Amino acid sequence: MYTRVMDAALPVLMRWLHIVSAIVLLGGSFYALVVSGDLAAKFKPVAYTAIGVILVSGLYNFLSKSSFPPHYQAWFGVKILLALHVFAAMFLYKEGKRRSLIGIVISGALIVAISAVLRSITLASLTGQ
Repeated sequence: MYTRVMDAALPVLMRWLHIVSAIVLLGGSFYALVVSGDLAAKFKPVAYTAIGVILVSGLYNFLSKSSFPPHYQAWFGVKILLALHVFAAMFLYKEGKRRSLIGIVISGALIVAISAVLRSITLASLTGQ
């Protein structure tokens, strides 16, 4: 029983870290865009940490999948390209560049939507639908 719980703990932890890091990164960017008009200097280290956690947990989540349903790779590839855009825009962000924040927020919203599609594809393949 203990081994089964521990075997499930790491995947759950990695999924949770991935989602929470994305929330922090996109939430901070959305807040900066809508409320403050600029990213606070104190947010940049938090954003960089979130990007690192997203990369590590995302790689773990991807490599721990046993199989990929049809069309999964195509959607996943688009998601990765959008994520790279978010990361690059965050790293290259200069104060007062509202356009960068808009790009981060829009790409982030698309990533969340694609993640829902990927989850749906995965669950459908597991249930045989």
